[in-house]
Amino acid sequence: MQQDFTDYASDGGDSSTDRYVPDTCIGFDVTADFAHFRKVGNNSAKPSYRVPPRTTVAGLLAGILGMPRDSYYDLFSPSSSAVAVVPKELPHTYTMGITTVNTNEAAIQYLPLEKDWWDGAEMLTPESYLEHWDKSGRQDLMETPRQRDTYEMLVDPVYRVYVALTDEDVHDELRERLENSRYHYSPALGLSECIADIRNVDTHTVESATTDAVDSAAYDDSAVVPRPGITINRERAPLYMEATDSGRRTTAFGNITYATGDDRLPVDASRTHAVGDHEVVLY
Repeated sequence: MQQDFTDYASDGGDSSTDRYVPDTCIGFDVTADFAHFRKVGNNSAKPSYRVPPRTTVAGLLAGILGMPRDSYYDLFSPSSSAVAVVPKELPHTYTMGITTVNTNEAAIQYLPLEKDWWDGAEMLTPESYLEHWDKSGRQDLMETPRQRDTYEMLVDPVYRVYVALTDEDVHDELRERLENSRYHYSPALGLSECIADIRNVDTHTVESATTDAVDSAAYDDSAVVPRPGITINRERAPLYMEATDSGRRTTAFGNITYATGDDRLPVDASRTHAVGDHEVVLY
């Protein structure tokens, strides 16, 4: 969604003094046939961010490391990590209808063996399916309630991700796992069905730059300097999270900001760094 640049500012403001700026970082390309990064605040229709939110990148890396859900937010806080994402080419989108079932714990139960007509083995089945299965004939399966949602899918996305962690042991383990494709959980771009391919893993020196435009997206707009003739898109997204007794909560929202077409994103030159083949803003 393209928005006027004066609509709203990021919650985080300019906290550049609190950000971690590393001497080196890990860089890798990640791609998939499809990707979907669901925008917050939407239910039935499922639009997607064009660039993965910072929280999504953190979840991807935590999954590779095998970290439990909601356990890694301190590791990826702005003072202990640095992340930049370069969309190597903004993907086009495809609208896809996907049928889903309720997999909440309360809605799942084991199907008795005598009702399993196909395999004769235990299987997990939504409770709502069972109300129709006492009838004769498999045609009743067609009457079971399911939900069909419309997903906006990104087609053939390719991103270059740069990441560094203050925890040297975890940083080194992450690099080793990426280099050897030794993933605890298979990497995916958003949905678990969108299995990702990671390649071109390397370690890069991070150097200050003086450019006024970057290849990466920005995760808040404090560094962005709008320029005539350059179209900038912004998409509101969670920026940082923390664990709570009941799960997690968002501590700051940001605006994923990127330039369209062949343009680079115009930014404050004091915030830029040269990493590998790109110039980026780190978050």
